[in-house]
Amino acid sequence: STHGDGVRAEFYRPGPRRPPPPPGVDKRVLAMDSSHLMSDDDHHFSTHGDGVPMKPRGESLLHTGEGGLTQAEARARLEHYGFNELPEKVVNPWLKFLSFFWGPMPIMIWIAIIVEAAREDWLDFGVLLFLQIVNGTIGWHEENNAGNAIAALKASLAPNANVKREGNWKFIPARELVPGDIINLKLGDVVPADSKLKEGAPLEVDQSALTGESLPVTAFPGDTVYSGSVVQRGELEAVVYATGKDTFFGKAASLVESVQHVGNFQRVLFKIMTSLMTISISIVIVILFYLIFARSQPFSKVIGLCIVLLVASIPIAMQVVCTTTMAVGSHRLAAKRAIVSRLSAIEELAGMDILCSDKTGTLTKNKLSLDQCWILPGLNITEDDLIFTAALAAKRMAEGQDAIDFCITQAVKDQDALAKFVEKDFVPFDPVRKRTEATVEGPDGSRFSTCKGAPQIVLGMAHNAVEISEVVEAAVNEYANRGFRSLGIARMDNADGKWNFLGIIPLFDPPRDDTRDTIERANNLGVEVKMITGDQTAIAVETSRRLGLGTNILGTSLLDEKVGEAQRLKNEEIIEHSDGFAEVFPEHKYFIVEVIQKRGHITGMTGDGVNDAPALKKADVGIAVEGATDAARAAADIVLTAPGLSTIIDAITRSRKIFQRMKNYCIYRIAATVQILLFFFIAILAIAPRNVICDSALTGNDCIKKHSVNSCVVREDLLRTDLPEFFDLPVIILVLITILNDGTIVTIAYDKVIPSTKPEAWRLKVVGIIAGTLGVIGLLASLLLLYLGLDSVDNCNGFFPKHFGLPPLKYEQVKALIYLQLSLGGQLAVFAGRCRGFFFTRRPGYAMATAFGSAQFISTILCIYWFLGSGITGTHNWGYAMIVWLYSAVWFVIQDISKLTAYRFLERFEEEEAGAEEAKAKLNMRKRLSVAIAEDQRGSIALRGHKITDAIKKALPKSFEDFQQRLGKIEEEVAMLRKWVSSYVKGGDKAE
Repeated sequence: STHGDGVRAEFYRPGPRRPPPPPGVDKRVLAMDSSHLMSDDDHHFSTHGDGVPMKPRGESLLHTGEGGLTQAEARARLEHYGFNELPEKVVNPWLKFLSFFWGPMPIMIWIAIIVEAAREDWLDFGVLLFLQIVNGTIGWHEENNAGNAIAALKASLAPNANVKREGNWKFIPARELVPGDIINLKLGDVVPADSKLKEGAPLEVDQSALTGESLPVTAFPGDTVYSGSVVQRGELEAVVYATGKDTFFGKAASLVESVQHVGNFQRVLFKIMTSLMTISISIVIVILFYLIFARSQPFSKVIGLCIVLLVASIPIAMQVVCTTTMAVGSHRLAAKRAIVSRLSAIEELAGMDILCSDKTGTLTKNKLSLDQCWILPGLNITEDDLIFTAALAAKRMAEGQDAIDFCITQAVKDQDALAKFVEKDFVPFDPVRKRTEATVEGPDGSRFSTCKGAPQIVLGMAHNAVEISEVVEAAVNEYANRGFRSLGIARMDNADGKWNFLGIIPLFDPPRDDTRDTIERANNLGVEVKMITGDQTAIAVETSRRLGLGTNILGTSLLDEKVGEAQRLKNEEIIEHSDGFAEVFPEHKYFIVEVIQKRGHITGMTGDGVNDAPALKKADVGIAVEGATDAARAAADIVLTAPGLSTIIDAITRSRKIFQRMKNYCIYRIAATVQILLFFFIAILAIAPRNVICDSALTGNDCIKKHSVNSCVVREDLLRTDLPEFFDLPVIILVLITILNDGTIVTIAYDKVIPSTKPEAWRLKVVGIIAGTLGVIGLLASLLLLYLGLDSVDNCNGFFPKHFGLPPLKYEQVKALIYLQLSLGGQLAVFAGRCRGFFFTRRPGYAMATAFGSAQFISTILCIYWFLGSGITGTHNWGYAMIVWLYSAVWFVIQDISKLTAYRFLERFEEEEAGAEEAKAKLNMRKRLSVAIAEDQRGSIALRGHKITDAIKKALPKSFEDFQQRLGKIEEEVAMLRKWVSSYVKGGDKAE
């Protein structure tokens, strides 16, 4: 008896408001148990939509006279309740923009910028300032889309309202409405506030702005209509009982606003930055004290060197590169019909392991279709005949046909035969009659009537209703238990004037053709799909069975239950392992997502209505499906423009590729940072160029001094006081490495990767160990090259002149070699880190390989011809450059082997650690349950007496009049029971 995905239509029609039995219906049938029979909705059924109850939710309505509120009352209530608008925190856009330039990493860059300005090193100052602006601007642009949900909600509200005050109708701005106002609702009006309908004919209301459902719903007098919905049929007065933040819209908006979503990617970046900064600051402090107090170096020189190290330790381009990688990926996702509104959601989508999916329109077609029909035993008709008869009772229209009429008429196989029957009279469906009737004339001129509607109504019209009621009711119950919506079909020949019940047509929203295959693909990718629907449990179970999801479908009792800590923990575990949820409301969706997140899962959520917006915002990955409302799209991280789940699976595969590229870049960037940082630390504390150069050429008390490329002259008593006591590089070198290496490594966004078959996770411990292994190997390579280079400074017998026949080096040329090795060896680390196996097991992307070649060619040219005004050799010999290339290639192979060894060690360690963590988690859960059970037992003893007392108070009548009313109600029920038994005894049936 439901349709859509979560809207319950438990219509509130107390006492005299309940419509009388339709004419011609046998009351004995209506008196029977019809708990499983289908009743009315906008056409034939009793429920609708997606989580919006038509019954008032218990708010106390303010009593208003027939003339409406007075102006004085309206002003007083406006002061008390406030304007009928959604509250919104207004943040200065400039302050929000500037906030992205404040934080641990930006502060370190600001310090570096200030110091470079004080030293009047304007080149370094300009480069650092440019990178700071780029980082902050990208961060601001990333977060700017997050605040659009409230604006989209506000845009859906009505601007004006027709209100009755002091006996006169007038239009006022909808924001001035107050509880107790009487408003007029007619065709085309947007409901301006949550209101209770007054007496009159029912309305048909389009709630697609709230629920995303296309079918209208029927609202009876006493029901509630919600702000943002649109009247499609009828006209009625209503009393406003909730405005602003207290409306259904307002509560959805407050839930959306309460979610402070910090992306997992931002947390990961923050951890990496914090770790690197902690190491950097510790090393810098050691160097600072060492140089000032142990070496008596000038403070200005030392602080400049410390800034170099700080800049080296801060991967200032990391956010730019990762964001660019995700942006490139988002364009490719857009080609797959998935629009990304929050870039960091790509990373979370890659790690998503549970997807909570809407049923209607996502798992199913959101389009009614017929299932196998039931024909009353003994009738000589076929299923096609039954459908044909039902189609004759439908309104046949070229456009604007009712959804159920369209479904039935389209199911007729012989459309030409159907067109030969002429409709002479048609009685449309209404909530009182609960059926449609048509009088038609056949090709032979004969006339007869057909009827379709709620089964118990059509059954009650049959001339033999009592005789066939048992078998019909069994068929209806069978369909109801399987989650089908049923239509009873009957025919009356004008000759005898008797209605003959023919059979039942079951209607069902079938699964999409690709859904079952899509769910299997999701499971193969390690993503569990849970179905969330507002439909009845029976419908959810049947849909789930057809999709192969499992039939462990939970109702809302577990979600609404107020329990102690011990039971709460058990309930959370039950929710985690369920296959889906039925009969849910918006707050249930939010709660489900929250529980699953607390259980340690990366959770995705699909939705399409305003009521889905809070859950979409709360989920790690909010996905607005095709046809979603503006508010749902604004709250979501990813918006699908193609129907069904298949687009999500494509997005998961693509996001995992993007994740691998970002992880590979982070491994490279951490390895390069470790290499540079520790290289400076050791070079400053352990290597003094003047001592190494002098010791390397010491013969007795003399040092060798070269005056030209091809000759060496020995000069006695000449110490190398012209060389520094420690090795350092200027800031511009590190900036060059950042620009060339990180600037070109952006092409990692196009690298060739294979998506994982399991949800991705950063596992920072593994990332750190692999990056550390690559960085330490690179460090050893740099230190060895530095020593060999210093050994060849002004020394014809140095390592390079002696073994390769190259001319001796100048000290500045050693810096050039180190620059080239740091640039080349550092960027080679990305090719080692991008594969778990050997580097040659998967070729790199053409764009990344080309960018690497270009960057290192430029670095080589700078090293030979420009480096700080001095090339490697005066004759522009490429020999030293080729030596560095060959040297780096050898160490790259060593890096790759070391990485492979580290991965194999980690795999064994992770297996042991996973078992230990699982045992520890079980032990902690048992401890928590024990503590919670003990607390619950203590609390239950104290509360038990209060609960019993409260129950007695509720059971006792509040007054003598209340007692009389209850007694009268009991007498009526006894009389009805006596009449029921009597009718069965007279009919010859056993009164069991």
